[in-house]
Amino acid sequence: MARLNVSLLSWALIVTTPVSLFAQQGERQELVSAGNCGRCHVSSALEWGLSKHSTLAHSRNKRLPNCVGCHDESRDHVIDEQNTAKPDRLAHGDAIAMLCLECHQSGCRKTDQKENCQNCHHIHALVNPTLDAAAIEKHASDLAVLMKAYQGHLAEGERLVQLAQWEPARKAFAAALQDNPASDRARAALAMVARRIQPGLRGFTIVGDHFDAQSGLPEEIVMDGVGISLVLVPAGSFDLGSERHPDAKPVHTVHLAPFYLARFEMTQAQWKALMGANPSFHQGEKFPQAATMPVEQVSWEDCQKMLAAVNQKVPGGGFRLPTEAEWEYAARAAGADSTGIARVLSAAWLRENSRVAGAALETVAAPEAGAARTPKEAQDAGMAKAFREMQRVEAAKLAAADQYAPHPVGTSAPNRWGLYDMLGNVAEWCSSLYQPYPYDAADGRESPIGPGIRVLRGDIFMDSAESADLTLRHSDRPNRRLRWNGVRLAFSPPAVEPPASATVTH
Repeated sequence: MARLNVSLLSWALIVTTPVSLFAQQGERQELVSAGNCGRCHVSSALEWGLSKHSTLAHSRNKRLPNCVGCHDESRDHVIDEQNTAKPDRLAHGDAIAMLCLECHQSGCRKTDQKENCQNCHHIHALVNPTLDAAAIEKHASDLAVLMKAYQGHLAEGERLVQLAQWEPARKAFAAALQDNPASDRARAALAMVARRIQPGLRGFTIVGDHFDAQSGLPEEIVMDGVGISLVLVPAGSFDLGSERHPDAKPVHTVHLAPFYLARFEMTQAQWKALMGANPSFHQGEKFPQAATMPVEQVSWEDCQKMLAAVNQKVPGGGFRLPTEAEWEYAARAAGADSTGIARVLSAAWLRENSRVAGAALETVAAPEAGAARTPKEAQDAGMAKAFREMQRVEAAKLAAADQYAPHPVGTSAPNRWGLYDMLGNVAEWCSSLYQPYPYDAADGRESPIGPGIRVLRGDIFMDSAESADLTLRHSDRPNRRLRWNGVRLAFSPPAVEPPASATVTH
């Protein structure tokens, strides 16, 4: 098989040159969706990926990428550069045929054989191991022709996208997907042009004429009847967490699909319109702008009832709280954390700019000093000091609760994606249970009925600008209502499946 591997590797280097920024993003996505296997197993990943095996339905009833479908996610194997950790699922001998029979239940279509698929097929290369060298080279050549056609259709689709010729572009991307059924890049491009052909979202009005180049989704929409403005947060990857905070370690990469996030924190008027009452502490004569101030004194459980009310107003629903990872990604807005107190205060309502007129300065005792003589004592003293400081801060918030107040939403500067008050004003409930990092949306932390405390993100109007940090993790009991906890809506756009007419012959 050496000659085949060399041929396929050379072919891969020749025909996979990206043709545009969208293409580069697509290729990276295909690498991610292959479980990163292609970084080492180049020949096998490429050839296997061109077969229908890349779209198999696994026993967990969801589509999995080519290598993962048979070997499971194998995370330890992926990160182990010394190759001492084997894949999670590794079949040998007769067990290989049993693995094949999970899908090929009737056996081989040509021979009806079920006992030994390796008589005709290599477990990775998909060719007859008894073929001579010339036949193997022909097989590699045929695959190269197919890949060249695939790349050509992608390039043509990209050209047509630049001309806003959506229907011809759809046909080009459909042809590319037929050439390479494993291509997440072609599949994503098909979904993008389908959205551009029919850009509307039921229950929403599109604002302006700006659409995301990768997903085809409008960049801003407004919920009909309620007037909640939502901003598209584009798909992407980022490093979640921080080495500055123990519970935000380890820093790790998270991949996110596009979603919408409310431009502003939900206001008291919007909550009242949905729920019939305003639970906020900051209202009445002292706060004439209360209607446009963020709703607060709402629990996570209250937010679930509010979401049920909102989703009754939108065809198909889709409103929810953002996950913890989504919140931090949107708050960062593809940029570095804000630095410098002046810069932070330009975009956040915090202790320095949120004092109620005429309020007296609060006095809170400083934390006790601690002394230690050994490293262990120093560590214990440091932890005790940190705990006392946390208690002091919480005491300060309670003692100063009447001295500070949130501001009307949208009156600070927005971040790069047009989102206001991601830092400061009120903390915002997330959907996630408070669990250790690394973040994994599939590990139970996103269960709506899972027991435990829930995540809140964002500093509040009583926090100092000096300590403000987008990576700080907060949490509270899901039934607790505090005058600095609010909410911001997230929305999942409906998935777009390529229409049946997308299949073409060529």
